[in-house]
Amino acid sequence: MPSTIKHNPMRLPRWAWWLVILVILGLAAAGVTLRSPPGSAPAQSQWIRVDPQPLESRLGLVGRIEASNYLTIAAPFDAVVEALTTVVGQRVERGQRLLMLDTLQLDIQLRQAQAEQLKAWRVVQDMERWEQSQDVARARRALSNTRMGLSDTERKLHDTQGLLKRGIVPRMEVDALVQQLRVQRLDLSAAEAELDAALAKGKGENRLIAQMELKNTQSRYQALQALHAQREIKAPFAGIVLRPPNPLGSGMPLAAVQSGTRVTQGTPLFELANLEQLQAVARVEEVDIHQLQEGQLVDVTGDGFEGLTLSGRVQSIGVKGIAAEASGAGATYEVIVSFAPLSAELQKRVRLGMSARLSIVIYTNPNAMVIPPEALLQSATQGLRVNYRSEMNQPPQAVPLTLGRATPQGVEVSGLASGYVEINEPSLQ
Repeated sequence: MPSTIKHNPMRLPRWAWWLVILVILGLAAAGVTLRSPPGSAPAQSQWIRVDPQPLESRLGLVGRIEASNYLTIAAPFDAVVEALTTVVGQRVERGQRLLMLDTLQLDIQLRQAQAEQLKAWRVVQDMERWEQSQDVARARRALSNTRMGLSDTERKLHDTQGLLKRGIVPRMEVDALVQQLRVQRLDLSAAEAELDAALAKGKGENRLIAQMELKNTQSRYQALQALHAQREIKAPFAGIVLRPPNPLGSGMPLAAVQSGTRVTQGTPLFELANLEQLQAVARVEEVDIHQLQEGQLVDVTGDGFEGLTLSGRVQSIGVKGIAAEASGAGATYEVIVSFAPLSAELQKRVRLGMSARLSIVIYTNPNAMVIPPEALLQSATQGLRVNYRSEMNQPPQAVPLTLGRATPQGVEVSGLASGYVEINEPSLQ
């Protein structure tokens, strides 16, 4: 099985191989062939076998190991630091407790929220049984009494009108009952309206408002319960505890919290650097950035973790150049390489800030044809070609070629099959 050809432009510059090709092509364009000049010793022909083989070109960069993300852990509620179980610079594991907060004030808020929730729940229950509520029962009794009084007045008026016809009672008594009947009929209408209004309180918008108030109290109570569960702050991932950043953006980190310190909600307590998901950060010169693409395979090695090769991919390439310190020098761009989460054992070997060597695969061809530069011929009429035989017992023929990449082993070409190519060397006198 053919071996993989690896090309590292940092160790052997590509321009050296292209210079050889350009010299050969320049001599041919000037009328000088790759044959021996007149008067010199006759050239000796040499044929070598060429076959497709894997070709891989890499770009080497130097960078450092960094955490993929930093998490600022803030106080979830107003409290006093009850117990501190970690210090700045300490390595912590996933789920390890960092500190404990006192919940005295939060407990008061929880009880108040629970009382409000119970009151709102009682209102909703009353709304669901509103027709049996005291307000509705009171309105119904008032309506019933008004109806009974109206019925009694109507009966009295009927009897009094009969007595008036017989001349037993005066007209004044009948008129008084008629007036009383009118008032009672108005009272009946008012009592009916009051009953309708009482029944309406348990329907429509009023019931919807009660239900929404209950949901609000339930949400507030659940939110306070969630905060209470955070009284014990734990590390969400394995990492390094750092001083919290300054929210004012002054660049100076805040002082580390101490046991007994009073903190308000949102106060930064720690910053945690993620050790489970690391990345390599390097810079690439502007002349090489066109060779990089997101997703390219990368092998990451380093002196600090010698013998270990981390496989990753190019995650991002900077879009804004970083100005060089020296005047006239080209800009550089930041390249971030991500790799799979590390095991607990590897996390102990690969540490933040370690130097890293990045070998980025910028080109790969599993069936590349590579020939020596000395086999190339150039003429004004036939262009770039090579003398070729499929087998040694076959006559040679000129085969036109298209140049590809230059490598330390030769030049990649296309348009050539497996076989033999001719290399001309002058003979010794």
